[in-house]
Amino acid sequence: MITVALELWSEGKWPVYAPMAASWPLPGAYCAHSISWSEYGVTTGVWRLLDILAARGTPATFGISGSVADRFPDAVRAVSAGGHEIGAHSYTQDLIPVLLDIEAERANIVRCADIFEELTGSRPVGWMSPRASGTIHTPDLLAQAGYLWSGDYSGRELPYVRETSHGPLVCLMHSDFTDVRGAMAGPRAYRDVHVDLLDHLRRSPDPGILNITVHAHVGGRPFLADMFDQILAAVQLAGDDVWVATRRQICEHVLRQGGPGRCADADPARAPGRSDYFDAVGA
Repeated sequence: MITVALELWSEGKWPVYAPMAASWPLPGAYCAHSISWSEYGVTTGVWRLLDILAARGTPATFGISGSVADRFPDAVRAVSAGGHEIGAHSYTQDLIPVLLDIEAERANIVRCADIFEELTGSRPVGWMSPRASGTIHTPDLLAQAGYLWSGDYSGRELPYVRETSHGPLVCLMHSDFTDVRGAMAGPRAYRDVHVDLLDHLRRSPDPGILNITVHAHVGGRPFLADMFDQILAAVQLAGDDVWVATRRQICEHVLRQGGPGRCADADPARAPGRSDYFDAVGA
């Protein structure tokens, strides 16, 4: 499961982990460097990652801020034209659902779906909250707006179906080791942990998911992008042991299988056995 985050912050805002902001913070001061650093993904990084994915013939899911469609529509069109899935990733990265009231959250969810549908002709069926920080209302609001999956969860290794008042919502894991959170360990560590995990999953008798997440403004830079490409090369060498799928494809597969691991909103229920998942896939 390959996820590319293509993100933007609101005007005058930037990620707190931008190198200069993190190493030499100036509280309350405007940080032009951090803003430009965060915009690298939409100006440069996304194009490098699209080239890598195209060369490998590999489908991915792009979690895209709605504001990217407004400010950099060519990048979003290129993602769509490349055959990749687009998942909504809030309008901006500082518009975090858990900090909104329910009506503002609802408006943000619907706004993002409308923006991508208008630009690409296809309405997204997946959602990822910034910081993976949804609210108790998020599952219902997503299902009501026509979304089928959410990437805000990490409680289980494999997908499960959460029941909402508006239908099922497939919960997909958030990555344990992204290029952002693994940046301190270095690009080679980012490569090695994924290649080693792939090897572990192939040796396991049970199905599993290799969740490769890269941010265009971080992993789209030359050295990290090369490590990302090397991970994809290892996946290709695994051949038929691995099903490379978008999040939508995984979601639809789970629903076709009858929704393994269903749980109600009020009751997380027991964790299903690993063999309950992906019987038709094998990896």
